[in-house]
Amino acid sequence: MGKIDAFPNVVVVTLLLTLTVFLARRKLARKFPLFLSYIILAILIELFRLLLLGDYQLYFKVYWATEALYAILALLALYEAFHDVFIIDYRDYSWFRMVFPGAVLVLTIVFASYALLHPVAGASPIITLILSFETVVNCVKGWLFVMFLALAWLLMGESWPTYPYGVVLGFAVSTTGTLLSYRLFSIFGTKASWLGKYGPPVSYILAVAIWIGSCFLPPEPEDRWKNFTTTEEALATVRQYMKALRWIAGKR
Repeated sequence: MGKIDAFPNVVVVTLLLTLTVFLARRKLARKFPLFLSYIILAILIELFRLLLLGDYQLYFKVYWATEALYAILALLALYEAFHDVFIIDYRDYSWFRMVFPGAVLVLTIVFASYALLHPVAGASPIITLILSFETVVNCVKGWLFVMFLALAWLLMGESWPTYPYGVVLGFAVSTTGTLLSYRLFSIFGTKASWLGKYGPPVSYILAVAIWIGSCFLPPEPEDRWKNFTTTEEALATVRQYMKALRWIAGKR
């Protein structure tokens, strides 16, 4: 593997280190420990991968083994952002605690079934298994992003350009780029192997850049209800919740 293969890893490590500095300076590391853990692990993994670039077979095994760690911590970081935005709902509705894990379970079953029924054309069994795992993980993260935005609109009635949204958006960009690369690879086979090789790291670089920019967004308010200065504002929010419940129930 040449220097061109090492370049994306070097860029990722540099950006992740920069992100860590901003997380500390903006006092976000303490509030989002799971996301910080994800970033620290990502730095260690990328450095370890760089050391193995000279041995392709070992690099291949380590790369895909560490992708599983990436997936687990990414889901935990997404849950952390989800919880921070909908903290009032977690506090007031016990059933809301099952929304995120329930969605992960259902989405995993759906996309795992699809991946097994639609293997990659012309790929070996091990490559098919690996890409199926990656596809499932990224589809789950992608649909969690959609669910996140849908619930934010339904329960709050407006967009909140705060830091947790940036975290979720970064994962969505990385997921979209990776899924698109794997999808084209599954269609064209080995002819598009370069896309499957460089597409995911480039999309991940964009994701880290978004996370860095998100450090300058305001944090989620400690308690959205404290921002209401009039009874009209409070009543408008209650109506938005009722609208969401009617929409879920299929009533206009």
